[in-house]
Amino acid sequence: MDQMELVSMAQRVRCSVDALVAVDLDVCDRDALDDVLAQWRTVRSFTDACEVRIARRSRLLAAEGRSEPAAGVLAQGGLRSTKEAQAAAQREQVCEAMPVFESALCDGAVSTGHVDAIAAATGRLDETEKAAFNEHAQQLVADAERQSVETFARECRELARTLQYDEGVARLENQRRQNNLRQRVDRVSGMHHFHLEVDPESGAKVTAAYTAHLATLRVRHRDDDISRDRLGAQAMVELITGARAIDRRVPEVSVLIDLATMINGLHEASICETSDATMLPPDTVRRLCCDAEILPIMLNGDGEVLDLGRSRRTANRAQRRALRAMYRTCGHPDCQTPFDHCQIHHVIWWERFGLTDLDNLIPLCSRHHHLVHEGGWTLTLGDHRIITLTRPDGVTYFTGSTIDRQPATDRPHERVEPEPDRRRRTAA
Repeated sequence: MDQMELVSMAQRVRCSVDALVAVDLDVCDRDALDDVLAQWRTVRSFTDACEVRIARRSRLLAAEGRSEPAAGVLAQGGLRSTKEAQAAAQREQVCEAMPVFESALCDGAVSTGHVDAIAAATGRLDETEKAAFNEHAQQLVADAERQSVETFARECRELARTLQYDEGVARLENQRRQNNLRQRVDRVSGMHHFHLEVDPESGAKVTAAYTAHLATLRVRHRDDDISRDRLGAQAMVELITGARAIDRRVPEVSVLIDLATMINGLHEASICETSDATMLPPDTVRRLCCDAEILPIMLNGDGEVLDLGRSRRTANRAQRRALRAMYRTCGHPDCQTPFDHCQIHHVIWWERFGLTDLDNLIPLCSRHHHLVHEGGWTLTLGDHRIITLTRPDGVTYFTGSTIDRQPATDRPHERVEPEPDRRRRTAA
């Protein structure tokens, strides 16, 4: 960034600061808050850009022996935690390798979270792989400008994985070597603490077994006043000790992989992950298929499930499996609650004669489920699973795709205008 650009940016910041000083936040309505946030982003983008330049200068001075490393400078002078300072130093390295991201950060088009997602995704790549990753800078910055941090981070991880020479096998092996269990007893309370850390494949198996048994306990104790945390602890204890094994459901581990990846390996639009979006190497999935019951789910080009059957009451196991193939998380565009923690919502409510068909079902976390039922929000679902969310005051909050497990060439959760004659399922 040259001096003229800095002067121009400083003028915009002064205007934004003046606007922030003048605004009375106590009387702002929802639209006014968006205006305030736009001014705040201008100011923050300027300070974020300054931090990148400070980190860069610190790095250069450190190379000459005239300063401590950038993270140390930012931690001391910037009153940042060690973790925050290290993240800022890594952010500068990303901007150095991809100048388009520094420009986008200065303009407020992307956030530090987007830049940090690149740093996290490329942290384990070698220099050749990083160079290949950086060649995608223009497409990545275009995606970052239109995607949430969570969606962009997932895209970065998937791109990094496709560039690894072994498709992630070495990383998984390294993760397995780090599996560990720590146990301690609190001397004051007498309570036992366990911390289990395992690789993605093992984690998927443990999670599936735990989730299945927890569902059994919820039915068994549906009339009891037991907290969710206590019930979860009981489920884990019974799993480990083998208690009430006769009641235990057989856990199902869902792994999703597209046919091209299964046959030929990773490609630019690969899907190869567990139901909670944890990526696995194709070789690992092929091994799992040797001992697994394979339940094929056919997807069309938009990632929509086809021909999987229907049920007339609550969503059955096959329908949940079908929805899991489309959704990693809650169907609300701003929510990252995992699918297995969601409830299956009838868009046209069951009590209003809605059907338990796939084109009337969507996963919602408890909070957003309550917003739709008791909170006055309206959710409609049209062709290609385009949802429209309307606030209680009648203002449209979001219109776009609800599918977040689809080829990387598609864009989940983009805001689009629905066609006027589009057929809709509606909750109100």
